Amino acid sequence: MEKKKIAFIELETHSALLEQWYLLLKEMQSVDFFFFVSPKVKSKITAIPKDCMTLVQNAKEIESKLAGFDAVVVNTFHRHFEQYQTILEQKKGLVVLHNLNFSLFFKSVNLQNIWTEKARLTYFLKLYFAEKIRSRRKAILKAVGFGVLSQSLFDEVNSRSSLAAKTKLIQMNYCQSHSFPASEVINIVMPGNVSGKRKDIKSLFEVLPKLNPQSKLHFTFLGKPESDEVLKQLEDLKQSCSDKITITHYHRFIPWEEYSGEIAKSHLLLCPIKNETSFYLVDEIYGKTKVSGSEADCIYNGKIGLFPTSYPKMNWHNLYYENASDLEAILNNLTLGQLSSEYEKLQPYLKQYTFESVKTHLENQLLALANSK
Repeated sequence: MEKKKIAFIELETHSALLEQWYLLLKEMQSVDFFFFVSPKVKSKITAIPKDCMTLVQNAKEIESKLAGFDAVVVNTFHRHFEQYQTILEQKKGLVVLHNLNFSLFFKSVNLQNIWTEKARLTYFLKLYFAEKIRSRRKAILKAVGFGVLSQSLFDEVNSRSSLAAKTKLIQMNYCQSHSFPASEVINIVMPGNVSGKRKDIKSLFEVLPKLNPQSKLHFTFLGKPESDEVLKQLEDLKQSCSDKITITHYHRFIPWEEYSGEIAKSHLLLCPIKNETSFYLVDEIYGKTKVSGSEADCIYNGKIGLFPTSYPKMNWHNLYYENASDLEAILNNLTLGQLSSEYEKLQPYLKQYTFESVKTHLENQLLALANSK
């Protein structure tokens, strides 16, 4: 059978997701693939060989390079929409959605977000007035289909959008590894950027100095701090916590392979995801209209996460906390024995997320896209 040739485009932000695509694609027997990436994205990629990528400055450059491709997957579709017009008109396109209110439901700006995002106001004004992203974002409707990365987002589209028939759940999460490290210290990792916009780090930073834990805890903040202020707060935490608590943090972006290696050493992923956030000044709700990368971090690395109850439950065994005092109690009472028992409950889920099953299902979805009329 002749292979289908599919182009993947990532010019913006989701380099880690692109690397996850690669790890699955390279084992597919029926699909040939190639990546078009921007210099910014290429600088963050470690797993994809150079001969699988072409460097481009914008989407317009890609038009002339797509002869022979059966379909395209746009990994991120947040800006320069007019540059994608011809690609989506000429090729069967799947667009991965990361922010449903902005990208699919076409919600308007919440003016209250202008105040909270005042540091980036000039940037947002450029997007809305110079790039006209409010009207041009509807270019997404030219795509053959849309993909969402979690069941909860898929359910949200089905419950409120006439575009549900064009939307697919793109299940890319598979369990690459699973271990419970031997250690006298409980290693707790908070994955992703240390960002007050995406995570409730304010409450977390208030809880940590109050802890008097049963066990020795080591916290790793596995992401770049969003500002010098947050970096200083991390430094201050090292001095203000119990002697039973140690803290590691970073100053920079962490390459994907190093990132996964650090998570592999953990016993628990701490995921204080905020309920509400915004994207380009449009309100988004984590777990309903925007997925957290922490879901993928848990499944790929075979780890239990500690989430707020406001985040919709995944098809995975996690722990949950109601509020700051509940989080404090959980962390104070953690033991390696308790966590070992919780990992026993994770076993049935590991069988659902094998590499082979996820790869085969995704391959069938890509073939359906390439063969669509």
